[in-house]
Amino acid sequence: MISYFLDLKGPSYTVDTACSSSLYAFALAYHYIISGRCKDAIIAGSHLCLHPLITLQFARLGILSSNGYCRPFDVAASGYSRSETVAVLYLQKAKNAKRIYAICPYIKMNNDGYKEEGITYPSTHMQNILLKEFYNECGVSTSCLDYIEAHATGTRAGDPAEINAIHDVLCKNRVKFI
Repeated sequence: MISYFLDLKGPSYTVDTACSSSLYAFALAYHYIISGRCKDAIIAGSHLCLHPLITLQFARLGILSSNGYCRPFDVAASGYSRSETVAVLYLQKAKNAKRIYAICPYIKMNNDGYKEEGITYPSTHMQNILLKEFYNECGVSTSCLDYIEAHATGTRAGDPAEINAIHDVLCKNRVKFI
């Protein structure tokens, strides 16, 4: 692990939670800092497409776009396209920062639990619970939101569950301003 190579102190984890790995690692670091277990954290996430059999497996599962285009929340959506990335974040309390690029006032996660369909089928119900709890705990009215970033896989299993949860929790009873 890079943390050992750099002789860093404190907790060091490898996190693999599929699509949510980097966010989960970020949440772990956030909670360690808030609890006082750490003063700061380096969170690194990466995805490398090193072996073609993984891509073949996803293609056979039917979650990869047949034409290479990802069209999230679109009727023509047929899956996503795999890509590579490496990203690193440095996280610390704002009072200790020399520069502040972004503030994360709160973070929350949950999971779908066991489903007969398997892990590739998200749960609208659990996403509803997460969104409701998050905004209630933050004390933020959902009518104040101007923007939301979604997972948006472009899959027939993922997008409907996600957009229904967003609609149910964030859009119903929303006042339109013209």
